[in-house]
Amino acid sequence: MKNIKTYSILIIASLSWLGCSNFDDLNTNPNTSATIDPEIMLTTIEFLPGANWQDQTRYFYYPGGFMNQWTGLWGMVEYGGNAQKSAPEMSRLWLKYYPDVINKTITLIDATKDDPALVNINSMARIIKVQCFLRLTDYYGDIPYFDAGKGYLEDKLITQYDRQEDIYNDFFKELDEASKALDASKPLAKYDAIYDSDINEWKKYANSLRLRIAMRLVKVNPAKAKQEAETAVAAGVFTSNEDICAVTYEDFRNPSTGIGKGNGVANLIYGSSADRGSEFWLTTEIVEVMEAMNDPRLLNGYYATIQLRDENRTDVTDLVLNERGGPYAASTMQAQRYAWDPNSKYPGGPVTINYNGEEVAIEYRYSLLRASKYIQAFDAPFINIGYAEVEFLLAEAAFRGWNVPGSAAEHYKNGLEASVRQWRIFGAEVNESDVTAFSNANPLTPGQELMDINTQLWVLHILDPMEAWSNYRRSGMPEVTFHNYVPSLNQSNGQMPRRMEYPSQEAELNTSSYEEAVSRIGEDDWLKRVWWDVEQ
Repeated sequence: MKNIKTYSILIIASLSWLGCSNFDDLNTNPNTSATIDPEIMLTTIEFLPGANWQDQTRYFYYPGGFMNQWTGLWGMVEYGGNAQKSAPEMSRLWLKYYPDVINKTITLIDATKDDPALVNINSMARIIKVQCFLRLTDYYGDIPYFDAGKGYLEDKLITQYDRQEDIYNDFFKELDEASKALDASKPLAKYDAIYDSDINEWKKYANSLRLRIAMRLVKVNPAKAKQEAETAVAAGVFTSNEDICAVTYEDFRNPSTGIGKGNGVANLIYGSSADRGSEFWLTTEIVEVMEAMNDPRLLNGYYATIQLRDENRTDVTDLVLNERGGPYAASTMQAQRYAWDPNSKYPGGPVTINYNGEEVAIEYRYSLLRASKYIQAFDAPFINIGYAEVEFLLAEAAFRGWNVPGSAAEHYKNGLEASVRQWRIFGAEVNESDVTAFSNANPLTPGQELMDINTQLWVLHILDPMEAWSNYRRSGMPEVTFHNYVPSLNQSNGQMPRRMEYPSQEAELNTSSYEEAVSRIGEDDWLKRVWWDVEQ
Protein backbone atom coordinates (compact mmCIF):
# COMPACT_ATOMS: atom_id res chain seq x y z
CA MET A 1 0.00 0.00 0.00
CA LYS A 2 1.48 3.31 -1.05
CA ASN A 3 1.33 6.64 0.73
CA ILE A 4 -1.20 8.29 -1.51
CA LYS A 5 -2.66 11.70 -2.03
CA THR A 6 -6.27 12.51 -1.24
CA TYR A 7 -8.45 12.86 -4.29
CA SER A 8 -11.81 13.47 -2.64
CA ILE A 9 -12.58 16.68 -4.52
CA LEU A 10 -12.12 14.91 -7.82
CA ILE A 11 -14.16 11.96 -6.64
CA ILE A 12 -17.09 13.94 -5.31
CA ALA A 13 -17.14 16.04 -8.48
CA SER A 14 -17.51 12.89 -10.55
CA LEU A 15 -20.13 11.05 -8.50
CA SER A 16 -23.01 12.43 -10.54
CA TRP A 17 -21.54 10.98 -13.72
CA LEU A 18 -23.92 8.59 -15.45
CA GLY A 19 -26.82 9.75 -13.31
CA CYS A 20 -30.17 9.83 -15.16
CA SER A 21 -32.88 12.29 -14.27
CA ASN A 22 -35.30 11.48 -17.09
CA PHE A 23 -35.92 9.06 -19.94
CA ASP A 24 -34.08 11.29 -22.42
CA ASP A 25 -30.90 10.50 -20.51
CA LEU A 26 -31.33 6.82 -21.31
CA ASN A 27 -30.89 7.55 -24.99
CA THR A 28 -27.77 9.65 -24.54
CA ASN A 29 -24.49 7.81 -24.66
CA PRO A 30 -22.11 9.34 -22.09
CA ASN A 31 -19.50 6.66 -22.60
CA THR A 32 -17.02 8.21 -24.98
CA SER A 33 -13.75 9.58 -23.70
CA ALA A 34 -14.99 13.03 -24.70
CA THR A 35 -17.69 12.95 -22.01
CA ILE A 36 -15.79 11.35 -19.15
CA ASP A 37 -12.38 11.94 -17.65
CA PRO A 38 -10.82 8.46 -17.33
CA GLU A 39 -8.32 9.73 -14.77
CA ILE A 40 -11.03 10.89 -12.39
CA MET A 41 -13.28 7.91 -13.05
CA LEU A 42 -10.57 5.45 -12.08
CA THR A 43 -10.37 7.13 -8.69
CA THR A 44 -14.15 7.03 -8.41
CA ILE A 45 -14.46 3.28 -8.97
CA GLU A 46 -11.65 2.71 -6.48
CA PHE A 47 -13.42 4.90 -3.92
CA LEU A 48 -17.04 3.68 -4.23
CA PRO A 49 -16.97 0.12 -2.80
CA GLY A 50 -15.95 1.32 0.66
CA ALA A 51 -17.81 4.61 0.75
CA ASN A 52 -21.52 4.72 1.70
CA TRP A 53 -21.99 3.73 5.32
CA GLN A 54 -25.67 2.85 4.84
CA ASP A 55 -24.60 0.33 2.19
CA GLN A 56 -22.02 -1.11 4.57
CA THR A 57 -24.75 -1.45 7.19
CA ARG A 58 -26.70 -3.80 4.93
CA TYR A 59 -23.59 -5.81 4.07
CA PHE A 60 -23.00 -6.32 7.79
CA TYR A 61 -26.60 -7.48 8.36
CA TYR A 62 -26.02 -10.24 5.82
CA PRO A 63 -23.65 -12.01 6.27
CA GLY A 64 -22.18 -10.24 9.30
CA GLY A 65 -24.95 -11.71 11.42
CA PHE A 66 -23.95 -15.22 10.36
CA MET A 67 -20.21 -15.08 10.91
CA ASN A 68 -19.99 -14.59 14.70
CA GLN A 69 -17.27 -11.95 14.65
CA TRP A 70 -19.38 -9.01 15.85
CA THR A 71 -22.76 -8.72 17.48
CA GLY A 72 -25.00 -6.15 19.16
CA LEU A 73 -26.01 -4.02 16.17
CA TRP A 74 -29.80 -4.45 16.13
CA GLY A 75 -30.26 -5.12 12.42
CA MET A 76 -27.34 -7.55 12.26
CA VAL A 77 -28.91 -9.65 15.01
CA GLU A 78 -32.53 -9.16 13.96
CA TYR A 79 -31.99 -10.13 10.32
CA GLY A 80 -28.70 -12.03 10.13
CA GLY A 81 -28.47 -13.51 13.61
CA ASN A 82 -32.10 -14.63 13.62
CA ALA A 83 -32.09 -15.45 9.88
CA GLN A 84 -35.12 -13.38 9.00
CA LYS A 85 -35.51 -12.58 5.34
CA SER A 86 -35.57 -8.93 4.43
CA ALA A 87 -35.85 -8.34 0.69
CA PRO A 88 -34.46 -4.77 0.86
CA GLU A 89 -31.43 -5.90 2.84
CA MET A 90 -30.72 -8.91 0.60
CA SER A 91 -31.10 -6.75 -2.52
CA ARG A 92 -28.84 -3.92 -1.39
CA LEU A 93 -25.61 -5.17 -2.93
CA TRP A 94 -27.27 -5.80 -6.32
CA LEU A 95 -29.19 -2.54 -6.42
CA LYS A 96 -26.14 -0.47 -5.47
CA TYR A 97 -23.39 -2.20 -7.41
CA TYR A 98 -25.03 -2.64 -10.82
CA PRO A 99 -26.17 0.96 -11.47
CA ASP A 100 -23.21 2.46 -9.64
CA VAL A 101 -19.74 0.91 -9.48
CA ILE A 102 -20.37 -1.80 -12.11
CA ASN A 103 -21.91 0.64 -14.59
CA LYS A 104 -19.07 3.10 -14.13
CA THR A 105 -16.39 0.43 -14.33
CA ILE A 106 -17.73 -1.18 -17.51
CA THR A 107 -18.12 2.22 -19.13
CA LEU A 108 -14.56 3.21 -18.17
CA ILE A 109 -13.24 -0.02 -19.67
CA ASP A 110 -15.14 0.59 -22.90
CA ALA A 111 -14.04 4.23 -23.12
CA THR A 112 -10.34 3.33 -22.78
CA LYS A 113 -10.10 0.02 -24.62
CA ASP A 114 -8.93 1.40 -27.97
CA ASP A 115 -6.51 4.04 -26.74
CA PRO A 116 -2.94 2.73 -26.25
CA ALA A 117 -2.14 5.73 -24.10
CA LEU A 118 -4.84 4.63 -21.62
CA VAL A 119 -3.85 0.96 -21.42
CA ASN A 120 -2.91 1.24 -17.74
CA ILE A 121 -6.21 2.80 -16.71
CA ASN A 122 -8.04 0.21 -18.81
CA SER A 123 -6.14 -2.64 -17.14
CA MET A 124 -6.68 -1.25 -13.65
CA ALA A 125 -10.41 -0.94 -14.36
CA ARG A 126 -10.52 -4.56 -15.54
CA ILE A 127 -8.96 -5.72 -12.29
CA ILE A 128 -11.43 -3.66 -10.27
CA LYS A 129 -14.25 -5.13 -12.37
CA VAL A 130 -13.23 -8.62 -11.25
CA GLN A 131 -12.99 -7.50 -7.63
CA CYS A 132 -16.54 -6.09 -7.70
CA PHE A 133 -18.15 -8.90 -9.69
CA LEU A 134 -16.52 -11.47 -7.40
CA ARG A 135 -18.43 -9.98 -4.49
CA LEU A 136 -21.69 -10.00 -6.46
CA THR A 137 -21.49 -13.56 -7.76
CA ASP A 138 -20.33 -14.99 -4.43
CA TYR A 139 -23.30 -13.27 -2.80
CA TYR A 140 -26.02 -14.39 -5.25
CA GLY A 141 -24.62 -17.11 -7.52
CA ASP A 142 -25.50 -16.84 -11.23
CA ILE A 143 -25.76 -13.16 -12.14
CA PRO A 144 -25.70 -10.88 -15.19
CA TYR A 145 -22.03 -10.55 -16.07
CA PHE A 146 -21.04 -10.59 -19.73
CA ASP A 147 -23.78 -8.13 -20.74
CA ALA A 148 -23.89 -6.20 -17.47
CA GLY A 149 -23.36 -2.48 -17.78
CA LYS A 150 -24.11 -2.53 -21.52
CA GLY A 151 -27.46 -0.79 -21.37
CA TYR A 152 -25.86 2.38 -22.71
CA LEU A 153 -23.16 0.68 -24.73
CA GLU A 154 -25.23 -1.80 -26.72
CA ASP A 155 -28.83 -1.05 -25.75
CA LYS A 156 -28.98 -4.24 -23.65
CA LEU A 157 -31.32 -3.20 -20.87
CA ILE A 158 -32.48 -6.79 -20.28
CA THR A 159 -29.54 -9.04 -19.50
CA GLN A 160 -29.02 -12.77 -19.18
CA TYR A 161 -27.87 -14.40 -15.98
CA ASP A 162 -24.53 -16.08 -16.62
CA ARG A 163 -23.44 -19.28 -14.94
CA GLN A 164 -21.05 -18.71 -12.08
CA GLU A 165 -18.62 -21.23 -13.55
CA ASP A 166 -18.42 -19.19 -16.76
CA ILE A 167 -18.00 -15.99 -14.76
CA TYR A 168 -15.12 -17.49 -12.80
CA ASN A 169 -13.41 -18.66 -15.96
CA ASP A 170 -13.62 -15.14 -17.30
CA PHE A 171 -12.21 -13.76 -14.05
CA PHE A 172 -9.04 -15.77 -14.64
CA LYS A 173 -8.84 -14.55 -18.23
CA GLU A 174 -9.42 -10.92 -17.30
CA LEU A 175 -6.84 -10.89 -14.54
CA ASP A 176 -4.27 -12.61 -16.73
CA GLU A 177 -4.79 -10.24 -19.65
CA ALA A 178 -5.03 -7.09 -17.54
CA SER A 179 -1.89 -7.92 -15.61
CA LYS A 180 0.10 -8.61 -18.78
CA ALA A 181 -1.20 -5.43 -20.44
CA LEU A 182 -0.01 -3.16 -17.62
CA ASP A 183 2.97 -1.27 -19.00
CA ALA A 184 5.22 1.09 -17.03
CA SER A 185 6.49 2.60 -20.28
CA LYS A 186 3.01 3.93 -21.10
CA PRO A 187 1.35 6.95 -19.43
CA LEU A 188 0.53 6.34 -15.78
CA ALA A 189 -2.78 7.11 -14.10
CA LYS A 190 -2.65 10.53 -12.45
CA TYR A 191 -5.05 9.90 -9.58
CA ASP A 192 -4.69 6.22 -8.69
CA ALA A 193 -5.92 6.08 -5.08
CA ILE A 194 -4.57 2.58 -4.38
CA TYR A 195 -0.96 2.29 -5.58
CA ASP A 196 -0.18 5.74 -6.94
CA SER A 197 0.29 4.13 -10.37
CA ASP A 198 2.95 1.62 -9.31
CA ILE A 199 2.54 -0.90 -12.14
CA ASN A 200 4.38 -3.68 -10.34
CA GLU A 201 2.01 -3.38 -7.38
CA TRP A 202 -1.00 -3.59 -9.68
CA LYS A 203 0.38 -6.80 -11.17
CA LYS A 204 0.80 -8.26 -7.68
CA TYR A 205 -2.77 -7.23 -6.85
CA ALA A 206 -4.15 -8.96 -9.95
CA ASN A 207 -2.23 -12.15 -9.14
CA SER A 208 -3.20 -12.11 -5.46
CA LEU A 209 -6.85 -11.66 -6.38
CA ARG A 210 -6.45 -14.56 -8.81
CA LEU A 211 -5.11 -16.70 -5.96
CA ARG A 212 -8.14 -15.86 -3.80
CA ILE A 213 -10.49 -16.78 -6.65
CA ALA A 214 -8.60 -20.00 -7.38
CA MET A 215 -8.98 -21.14 -3.77
CA ARG A 216 -12.76 -20.82 -4.06
CA LEU A 217 -12.68 -23.89 -6.36
CA VAL A 218 -11.09 -26.40 -3.99
CA LYS A 219 -14.33 -28.34 -3.59
CA VAL A 220 -15.92 -28.00 -7.02
CA ASN A 221 -12.84 -28.30 -9.24
CA PRO A 222 -9.62 -28.98 -7.29
CA ALA A 223 -7.55 -29.46 -10.46
CA LYS A 224 -8.56 -26.02 -11.76
CA ALA A 225 -7.97 -24.51 -8.32
CA LYS A 226 -4.43 -25.94 -8.29
CA GLN A 227 -3.66 -24.80 -11.83
CA GLU A 228 -4.88 -21.25 -11.34
CA ALA A 229 -3.28 -20.87 -7.91
CA GLU A 230 0.09 -22.06 -9.19
CA THR A 231 -0.14 -19.71 -12.17
CA ALA A 232 -0.98 -16.75 -9.94
CA VAL A 233 1.86 -17.46 -7.54
CA ALA A 234 4.37 -17.96 -10.36
CA ALA A 235 3.36 -14.59 -11.83
CA GLY A 236 4.01 -12.84 -8.50
CA VAL A 237 1.69 -12.24 -5.53
CA PHE A 238 2.03 -9.96 -2.50
CA THR A 239 5.28 -10.39 -0.58
CA SER A 240 4.86 -7.86 2.27
CA ASN A 241 2.36 -5.55 3.91
CA GLU A 242 3.65 -2.81 1.63
CA ASP A 243 1.61 -4.53 -1.09
CA ILE A 244 -1.77 -4.34 0.67
CA CYS A 245 -4.53 -3.25 -1.70
CA ALA A 246 -6.35 -0.56 0.24
CA VAL A 247 -8.03 2.80 -0.25
CA THR A 248 -7.39 5.54 2.31
CA TYR A 249 -10.30 7.85 3.11
CA GLU A 250 -10.46 11.22 4.85
CA ASP A 251 -11.10 11.80 8.56
CA PHE A 252 -14.66 12.80 7.84
CA ARG A 253 -18.02 11.95 9.39
CA ASN A 254 -20.20 11.00 6.44
CA PRO A 255 -23.82 12.12 6.11
CA SER A 256 -26.49 9.67 7.26
CA THR A 257 -27.40 8.96 3.65
CA GLY A 258 -25.36 9.11 0.48
CA ILE A 259 -21.67 9.34 -0.21
CA GLY A 260 -19.15 11.04 2.05
CA LYS A 261 -15.38 11.36 2.14
CA GLY A 262 -14.84 9.04 5.10
CA ASN A 263 -14.50 5.27 5.27
CA GLY A 264 -18.02 3.83 5.10
CA VAL A 265 -17.27 0.83 7.33
CA ALA A 266 -15.68 3.05 9.97
CA ASN A 267 -18.63 5.45 9.82
CA LEU A 268 -20.99 2.53 10.41
CA ILE A 269 -19.00 1.05 13.27
CA TYR A 270 -18.52 4.45 14.93
CA GLY A 271 -22.25 4.64 15.66
CA SER A 272 -24.87 7.32 15.61
CA SER A 273 -23.32 9.76 18.09
CA ALA A 274 -20.05 10.45 19.86
CA ASP A 275 -21.24 9.83 23.40
CA ARG A 276 -23.35 6.74 22.65
CA GLY A 277 -20.42 4.77 21.30
CA SER A 278 -20.09 1.94 18.85
CA GLU A 279 -22.81 -0.70 18.61
CA PHE A 280 -20.32 -3.36 17.51
CA TRP A 281 -19.31 -5.77 20.25
CA LEU A 282 -16.62 -8.40 19.72
CA THR A 283 -18.10 -11.86 20.30
CA THR A 284 -17.23 -14.44 22.92
CA GLU A 285 -16.54 -16.91 20.13
CA ILE A 286 -13.80 -14.93 18.39
CA VAL A 287 -12.27 -13.62 21.62
CA GLU A 288 -11.88 -17.15 22.98
CA VAL A 289 -9.93 -18.11 19.86
CA MET A 290 -7.73 -15.02 20.03
CA GLU A 291 -7.19 -15.18 23.77
CA ALA A 292 -6.09 -18.83 23.61
CA MET A 293 -3.32 -17.71 21.23
CA ASN A 294 -2.37 -14.56 23.19
CA ASP A 295 -3.16 -12.64 20.02
CA PRO A 296 -1.73 -9.09 20.13
CA ARG A 297 -4.68 -7.87 18.07
CA LEU A 298 -6.80 -8.59 21.16
CA LEU A 299 -4.33 -7.96 23.96
CA ASN A 300 -3.13 -4.62 22.54
CA GLY A 301 -6.58 -3.32 21.67
CA TYR A 302 -6.30 -3.29 17.88
CA TYR A 303 -9.66 -5.04 17.47
CA ALA A 304 -11.58 -3.90 20.53
CA THR A 305 -11.40 -2.08 23.83
CA ILE A 306 -13.75 -1.21 26.68
CA GLN A 307 -14.64 2.47 26.46
CA LEU A 308 -16.37 5.06 28.56
CA ARG A 309 -19.42 6.71 27.02
CA ASP A 310 -17.73 10.06 26.62
CA GLU A 311 -16.85 11.99 23.52
CA ASN A 312 -13.27 10.67 23.63
CA ARG A 313 -14.44 7.09 24.12
CA THR A 314 -11.78 6.73 26.79
CA ASP A 315 -10.12 3.31 26.94
CA VAL A 316 -10.67 1.71 30.36
CA THR A 317 -10.07 -1.89 29.33
CA ASP A 318 -7.45 -2.68 31.98
CA LEU A 319 -9.50 -1.09 34.76
CA VAL A 320 -12.60 -3.11 33.88
CA LEU A 321 -10.70 -6.37 33.39
CA ASN A 322 -8.98 -5.92 36.75
CA GLU A 323 -12.29 -5.19 38.47
CA ARG A 324 -14.18 -8.03 36.82
CA GLY A 325 -11.40 -10.60 36.90
CA GLY A 326 -11.34 -13.63 34.68
CA PRO A 327 -10.42 -13.86 31.01
CA TYR A 328 -11.02 -11.34 28.24
CA ALA A 329 -13.90 -13.53 27.10
CA ALA A 330 -15.73 -12.72 30.35
CA SER A 331 -16.05 -9.17 29.00
CA THR A 332 -17.76 -10.12 25.76
CA MET A 333 -21.19 -10.61 24.27
CA GLN A 334 -22.17 -13.94 22.72
CA ALA A 335 -22.61 -14.07 18.96
CA GLN A 336 -26.06 -13.49 17.45
CA ARG A 337 -27.23 -11.79 20.64
CA TYR A 338 -28.69 -8.33 21.15
CA ALA A 339 -26.84 -5.75 23.22
CA TRP A 340 -29.21 -6.24 26.14
CA ASP A 341 -28.92 -10.06 26.26
CA PRO A 342 -26.94 -11.66 29.11
CA ASN A 343 -23.95 -13.90 28.40
CA SER A 344 -24.95 -17.40 29.48
CA LYS A 345 -21.34 -18.62 29.37
CA TYR A 346 -19.84 -15.74 31.33
CA PRO A 347 -22.59 -14.22 33.50
CA GLY A 348 -21.83 -10.69 34.52
CA GLY A 349 -23.25 -7.35 35.45
CA PRO A 350 -22.39 -3.68 35.69
CA VAL A 351 -18.91 -2.71 36.86
CA THR A 352 -17.70 0.19 38.99
CA ILE A 353 -14.15 1.38 38.44
CA ASN A 354 -11.97 4.04 39.99
CA TYR A 355 -11.11 6.44 37.19
CA ASN A 356 -9.02 9.54 37.96
CA GLY A 357 -9.90 9.24 41.62
CA GLU A 358 -13.65 8.96 41.05
CA GLU A 359 -15.98 5.98 41.21
CA VAL A 360 -17.49 5.42 37.75
CA ALA A 361 -20.36 2.98 37.28
CA ILE A 362 -20.49 1.31 33.86
CA GLU A 363 -23.65 -0.33 32.57
CA TYR A 364 -23.13 -4.02 31.73
CA ARG A 365 -23.27 -3.77 27.94
CA TYR A 366 -20.80 -0.89 27.93
CA SER A 367 -18.36 -2.80 30.13
CA LEU A 368 -17.75 -5.26 27.27
CA LEU A 369 -15.27 -5.19 24.39
CA ARG A 370 -16.37 -2.91 21.54
CA ALA A 371 -14.77 -1.89 18.26
CA SER A 372 -11.46 -0.11 18.81
CA LYS A 373 -10.52 3.46 17.97
CA TYR A 374 -8.51 2.16 15.01
CA ILE A 375 -11.57 0.54 13.46
CA GLN A 376 -13.81 3.54 14.21
CA ALA A 377 -11.44 6.09 12.64
CA PHE A 378 -13.13 7.72 9.64
CA ASP A 379 -9.79 7.81 7.80
CA ALA A 380 -9.12 4.10 8.36
CA PRO A 381 -8.03 2.21 5.23
CA PHE A 382 -10.55 0.05 3.38
CA ILE A 383 -8.69 -3.18 2.55
CA ASN A 384 -9.66 -5.06 -0.60
CA ILE A 385 -7.07 -7.80 -0.14
CA GLY A 386 -3.96 -7.96 1.99
CA TYR A 387 -0.65 -9.74 2.32
CA ALA A 388 -1.69 -11.76 5.39
CA GLU A 389 -4.55 -13.33 3.44
CA VAL A 390 -2.17 -14.26 0.62
CA GLU A 391 0.18 -15.96 3.07
CA PHE A 392 -2.63 -18.01 4.63
CA LEU A 393 -3.83 -19.06 1.18
CA LEU A 394 -0.27 -20.01 0.27
CA ALA A 395 -0.11 -22.06 3.46
CA GLU A 396 -3.18 -23.98 2.34
CA ALA A 397 -1.83 -24.42 -1.18
CA ALA A 398 1.46 -25.76 0.20
CA PHE A 399 -0.36 -28.10 2.56
CA ARG A 400 -2.32 -29.46 -0.39
CA GLY A 401 0.97 -30.27 -2.11
CA TRP A 402 0.66 -27.69 -4.87
CA ASN A 403 3.69 -26.26 -6.62
CA VAL A 404 4.27 -23.10 -4.61
CA PRO A 405 7.52 -22.06 -2.92
CA GLY A 406 7.84 -22.50 0.84
CA SER A 407 6.19 -24.80 3.33
CA ALA A 408 2.74 -24.58 4.86
CA ALA A 409 4.32 -23.89 8.26
CA GLU A 410 6.43 -21.03 6.89
CA HIS A 411 3.52 -19.36 5.14
CA TYR A 412 1.29 -19.77 8.19
CA LYS A 413 3.93 -18.09 10.36
CA ASN A 414 4.24 -15.29 7.81
CA GLY A 415 0.46 -14.89 7.80
CA LEU A 416 0.26 -14.61 11.58
CA GLU A 417 2.97 -11.97 11.66
CA ALA A 418 1.55 -10.00 8.75
CA SER A 419 -1.92 -10.02 10.31
CA VAL A 420 -0.55 -8.17 13.34
CA ARG A 421 1.82 -5.84 11.48
CA GLN A 422 -1.08 -4.89 9.21
CA TRP A 423 -2.44 -2.73 12.01
CA ARG A 424 0.32 -0.22 11.47
CA ILE A 425 -1.60 1.14 8.50
CA PHE A 426 -4.46 1.83 10.94
CA GLY A 427 -2.10 3.87 13.11
CA ALA A 428 -1.30 1.24 15.73
CA GLU A 429 2.16 1.03 17.28
CA VAL A 430 3.04 -2.62 16.72
CA ASN A 431 5.89 -4.00 18.79
CA GLU A 432 8.03 -6.51 16.88
CA SER A 433 8.61 -8.58 20.01
CA ASP A 434 4.86 -9.11 20.27
CA VAL A 435 4.73 -10.20 16.64
CA THR A 436 7.48 -12.80 16.91
CA ALA A 437 6.26 -14.08 20.28
CA PHE A 438 2.80 -14.59 18.75
CA SER A 439 4.03 -16.55 15.74
CA ASN A 440 6.58 -18.59 17.71
CA ALA A 441 3.98 -19.66 20.26
CA ASN A 442 1.41 -20.67 17.64
CA PRO A 443 2.95 -22.94 14.99
CA LEU A 444 0.77 -24.75 12.49
CA THR A 445 -0.74 -27.75 14.28
CA PRO A 446 -0.02 -31.16 12.71
CA GLY A 447 -3.28 -32.89 11.80
CA GLN A 448 -5.39 -29.75 11.82
CA GLU A 449 -3.59 -27.55 9.34
CA LEU A 450 -6.66 -26.54 7.32
CA MET A 451 -8.57 -25.70 10.49
CA ASP A 452 -5.75 -23.49 11.76
CA ILE A 453 -5.37 -21.67 8.44
CA ASN A 454 -9.05 -21.00 7.86
CA THR A 455 -9.66 -20.03 11.47
CA GLN A 456 -7.02 -17.35 11.03
CA LEU A 457 -8.69 -16.17 7.82
CA TRP A 458 -11.92 -15.83 9.81
CA VAL A 459 -10.12 -13.77 12.47
CA LEU A 460 -8.32 -11.73 9.81
CA HIS A 461 -11.47 -10.71 7.92
CA ILE A 462 -12.91 -8.89 10.92
CA LEU A 463 -13.96 -5.92 8.77
CA ASP A 464 -15.04 -7.92 5.72
CA PRO A 465 -17.85 -10.32 6.67
CA MET A 466 -18.59 -11.02 3.00
CA GLU A 467 -15.12 -12.43 2.45
CA ALA A 468 -15.26 -14.27 5.79
CA TRP A 469 -18.56 -15.87 4.69
CA SER A 470 -17.21 -16.82 1.27
CA ASN A 471 -14.10 -18.38 2.75
CA TYR A 472 -16.20 -20.27 5.29
CA ARG A 473 -18.50 -21.62 2.60
CA ARG A 474 -15.63 -22.81 0.40
CA SER A 475 -13.66 -24.37 3.31
CA GLY A 476 -16.27 -25.27 5.93
CA MET A 477 -13.94 -23.86 8.58
CA PRO A 478 -13.81 -22.78 11.32
CA GLU A 479 -16.81 -24.27 13.11
CA VAL A 480 -19.03 -21.21 13.02
CA THR A 481 -22.27 -22.08 14.79
CA PHE A 482 -25.62 -20.77 13.68
CA HIS A 483 -27.30 -20.65 17.09
CA ASN A 484 -30.97 -20.20 16.11
CA TYR A 485 -31.77 -18.61 19.45
CA VAL A 486 -35.27 -17.59 18.33
CA PRO A 487 -36.75 -20.46 16.25
CA SER A 488 -40.08 -18.67 15.99
CA LEU A 489 -38.41 -15.94 13.90
CA ASN A 490 -36.08 -18.16 11.92
CA GLN A 491 -36.59 -18.52 8.16
CA SER A 492 -33.59 -20.72 7.34
CA ASN A 493 -34.68 -24.00 8.91
CA GLY A 494 -32.19 -23.33 11.70
CA GLN A 495 -29.24 -23.34 9.29
CA MET A 496 -26.76 -20.73 8.12
CA PRO A 497 -27.87 -19.34 4.71
CA ARG A 498 -25.58 -20.11 1.77
CA ARG A 499 -26.46 -17.31 -0.69
CA MET A 500 -28.68 -14.24 -0.97
CA GLU A 501 -31.94 -14.20 -2.90
CA TYR A 502 -32.33 -12.09 -6.05
CA PRO A 503 -34.11 -8.72 -5.87
CA SER A 504 -37.86 -9.06 -6.36
CA GLN A 505 -37.69 -6.55 -9.22
CA GLU A 506 -35.78 -9.07 -11.29
CA ALA A 507 -38.74 -11.47 -11.37
CA GLU A 508 -40.94 -8.63 -12.60
CA LEU A 509 -38.66 -6.77 -15.01
CA ASN A 510 -36.21 -9.45 -16.20
CA THR A 511 -38.57 -12.38 -15.97
CA SER A 512 -37.22 -14.87 -18.50
CA SER A 513 -33.59 -14.41 -17.48
CA TYR A 514 -34.50 -14.61 -13.81
CA GLU A 515 -36.57 -17.75 -14.27
CA GLU A 516 -33.82 -19.46 -16.26
CA ALA A 517 -31.31 -18.75 -13.50
CA VAL A 518 -33.68 -19.97 -10.79
CA SER A 519 -34.36 -23.17 -12.73
CA ARG A 520 -30.66 -24.02 -12.49
CA ILE A 521 -30.68 -23.93 -8.70
CA GLY A 522 -34.24 -25.21 -8.24
CA GLU A 523 -35.53 -22.35 -6.13
CA ASP A 524 -34.54 -18.78 -5.35
CA ASP A 525 -33.89 -19.55 -1.72
CA TRP A 526 -31.02 -18.62 0.53
CA LEU A 527 -30.36 -22.24 1.53
CA LYS A 528 -29.41 -23.10 -2.03
CA ARG A 529 -25.69 -23.14 -2.73
CA VAL A 530 -23.64 -21.22 -5.26
CA TRP A 531 -21.78 -23.30 -7.85
CA TRP A 532 -18.47 -23.62 -6.01
CA ASP A 533 -20.08 -24.30 -2.60
CA VAL A 534 -20.33 -28.06 -3.05
CA GLU A 535 -21.81 -29.97 -0.13
CA GLN A 536 -19.39 -32.55 1.20
